Amino acid sequence: MKRAFELAGARAEIVLHGDLARSKKRLFDCDLLGFAGGFSFGDHFGAGRLAALELRNLLLDQLLEVEQRKIPILGICNGFQILVEAGLLPGKNKRDTPTAVLDLNSSARFEHWRNAQIYIHEQRGVDSVWIKGLDGMPLILPVANAEGRFVSLGSSDAHVIATYGSKRGEIVYPRSPSGSRIAAVQNEDGRIAGFMPHPERRVCKLYGGDEGLLIFKAGVEAVK
Repeated sequence: MKRAFELAGARAEIVLHGDLARSKKRLFDCDLLGFAGGFSFGDHFGAGRLAALELRNLLLDQLLEVEQRKIPILGICNGFQILVEAGLLPGKNKRDTPTAVLDLNSSARFEHWRNAQIYIHEQRGVDSVWIKGLDGMPLILPVANAEGRFVSLGSSDAHVIATYGSKRGEIVYPRSPSGSRIAAVQNEDGRIAGFMPHPERRVCKLYGGDEGLLIFKAGVEAVK
């Protein structure tokens, strides 16, 4: 992710949760904020759950400052899971009660696809930071997750910005690796977005393609 932001024209820095908790670094000392893919704190109690608890509790003052300053946030894979568990996605800022979940894939296993096709959807009347100018575009991105099936809880409306397999979205395996049509969502003002596929792994033509770089370029352009 750091390299992707750099290729998009940003000056990027990796910051650890521990440094944030000890106030060596602050979440809001940036123009863009990214939560990377990986396995933060492990997945033993649910993917992204422990990281989200730390974000909501130990770092709540910093998170509120990020919201006040309207700093755009991008979460990829585990980063997407963290944002959902923290209540920042799909929106309404209900940090105490998440309004969605990234559940176990329908296949009940870890899915690692080198070529999952998604379609981007800009929403009318919303200034979508991370996908501006990409409406209708197909992207081929890697997928690597076990808990990637996006499910809204209750009456929550998900602001879907990418679907698997087609513009309408497919739930049939393998066109959808997770069993959900939803590959990415954003919050109601388009500032916070979460992608389950990995655009940061498609930023160089020598390594499979560079179409994922478009997402990072859109974010960088938004804060110039």
